[in-house]
Amino acid sequence: MNRNGKHPLSQALFLLAALVCHCQTVAAQDLPSEQSVRAAMVFNFLKFSDFPPEASTSTTGIRLCYAVRDARQSEALHALAGRKVGGRKLLVTDFTAQSGDCQVLYVDTRRRWNTATEQNAVRHALTISDYPGFVRDGGMIEIDVQKDGIQFDINLVEARRAGFNFAPQMLRLARQIHE
Repeated sequence: MNRNGKHPLSQALFLLAALVCHCQTVAAQDLPSEQSVRAAMVFNFLKFSDFPPEASTSTTGIRLCYAVRDARQSEALHALAGRKVGGRKLLVTDFTAQSGDCQVLYVDTRRRWNTATEQNAVRHALTISDYPGFVRDGGMIEIDVQKDGIQFDINLVEARRAGFNFAPQMLRLARQIHE
């Protein structure tokens, strides 16, 4: 057990699964970029999330919208396009160019988060970010990439409000769950 009460092997297996699932989209490199690791985490969060019934009945796929400044992060998220999550194709688009509802929203800054909430774009979306304090600001999943590893926090209140449920394996790996 580590200092957060999580078994290091469990965390390593979750990260390994993220990287293995994402390895087809990563260029031949010794180590994946931080942006690729975050995109892999997003993909795995989707695999371990139950979407609300109204989002699950969509036949067009799962629309992942992103609002990021980093072109490498945008590229890493775009590499997920076409992959399947629960039998549904992942559609990836820039939030500013999105046409239709987003079932998933990834933002990189508090300013972009505030813009999305002002536009009421997050009401029924699984929201993910890597900026510190995201779950305190009402987001659902906050990714924290550090030199010694990757951790994430979950705002269960917001996730349940929007109709999302997370697999127990994912909840066990979270550093903190805000209830």
